[in-house]
Amino acid sequence: MLILLLAKFACGQYITPGNGVHWNLNDILNNSGGVLTFENDSYFLWSGLTISANDTLNIITDEEIRIQQGVEIKINGILICEPPLKLIIAAMDTTLNFKGLSFDNSDASILRKCHIEFGGGIKLTGSDLLLDSCVIRKNNQSNCTGTLDMINSSPVIQNCMIADNFGPAVLSSANGNSSPRISGNTLLRNCSTNLNMPQINLGTSAAGDTIRIAGNTITGLFDNSGGIAVTTLAGGSVKAIIENNTIENNRYGITAYGMNISTVIKDNLIINNNIQGDPMLGGSGINFWGDQTNISMVSGNEISGNLWGITVQNQAKPNMGQVDPDTLNPGKNLFFDNGNNGVTYALYNNTPNNLFAENNFWGTFDPDTVEMYIFHFPDDPALGLVDYLPIKDFFTGSNSIKHEEPFELTIFPNPADQQIKIILPNDIDTSSEYILQLLDINGRLIFSESFQPDLQNADISFLPRGIFMVRVVATDSVHSGILIKK
Repeated sequence: MLILLLAKFACGQYITPGNGVHWNLNDILNNSGGVLTFENDSYFLWSGLTISANDTLNIITDEEIRIQQGVEIKINGILICEPPLKLIIAAMDTTLNFKGLSFDNSDASILRKCHIEFGGGIKLTGSDLLLDSCVIRKNNQSNCTGTLDMINSSPVIQNCMIADNFGPAVLSSANGNSSPRISGNTLLRNCSTNLNMPQINLGTSAAGDTIRIAGNTITGLFDNSGGIAVTTLAGGSVKAIIENNTIENNRYGITAYGMNISTVIKDNLIINNNIQGDPMLGGSGINFWGDQTNISMVSGNEISGNLWGITVQNQAKPNMGQVDPDTLNPGKNLFFDNGNNGVTYALYNNTPNNLFAENNFWGTFDPDTVEMYIFHFPDDPALGLVDYLPIKDFFTGSNSIKHEEPFELTIFPNPADQQIKIILPNDIDTSSEYILQLLDINGRLIFSESFQPDLQNADISFLPRGIFMVRVVATDSVHSGILIKK
């Protein structure tokens, strides 16, 4: 037994023959001379394994591969992992991470339904592979800085859970020329080393291609870690579409930092990115820093609970809504409860440029109040002017009954998560029976029942997080308010 154990540790790495073989794990087992063994229904990898160029390793059954500390799997050919339920690739000892996986010029590789745990990260060089429905967690940075770390690679990363890793969930080098498609993933509590890095941290995009970050949930825990950053700190350019994401509880939500950056940022829920708590160091829902080549179309986002709503610095020039005289950008951003030190900051234009921010809702229809929420030329003559008129009314319809002044209800508490108390204006007869209605941001009715404001609270525990309209409907009037469900 002792001789067998010593043999396992003594054997060198195994490199497949490179002559075009299509092997499975048992082929590696039979040819590796003890580098890969099989015991108790699990494979054990004791030394480095390289899949040579021209060769393919296929794993299409549910398996468990346990890897020795410091050992790396290199894929210069193709790795196909498509098990029916789950393929586990993990360290033998969860306190001693294996080195990780490295793909080099491996465009055709597929990792589906893989659990990659307690490694050192996945490095991609010139590899446009597919990662689908994987769980990638508890990886340190022994192989690469990012959990998925790329240069000159444009992988598809979809429907994955990437959680509790030491570094960013997805990272490309500053001059990485990578345009990943990142969609439908849950990114949770990454960057546990708590350095100044976001959970998605991307440098230059590939020539003629666009980064796409869509439909992800990005939830933070560590107070130096942001949500999403696209940067050109080492030169080059970035084109990116960032849409339909939920970005919450990070140091900041989204930043576009540098020159020659063109982004579309739309339909994101960007909430409570304030966990560091220092407004001089972060806390923006969206931040732009750069010269006038840093441009963006920003529309349809819900931005609430951040230390700043949107901040614009140096000479960056995003467009946050331009509908007059012709619609270039529909706007339709919603700003609620963004601020610090007792002051509301929905938009801070810290540039000399005039900016468009038309057709957004700022939590009020009163232009004087909106003016107080925006920091620009009237506050500092060295700054540019923000054009924020007209103000968008999201909740319009064809109801023929009389409408009172909009958003006149008092809702307490707000934000709320369980129940709310609704207080009507003083001149309203609260002894009559009313209908309580809840509508989503698009004005769709999602709840309606009889309601008496003076006798009962309204249960909102069933609502998802977001922004809703509350309406109390009487025979000849409607009274409205905005609710933030936390």
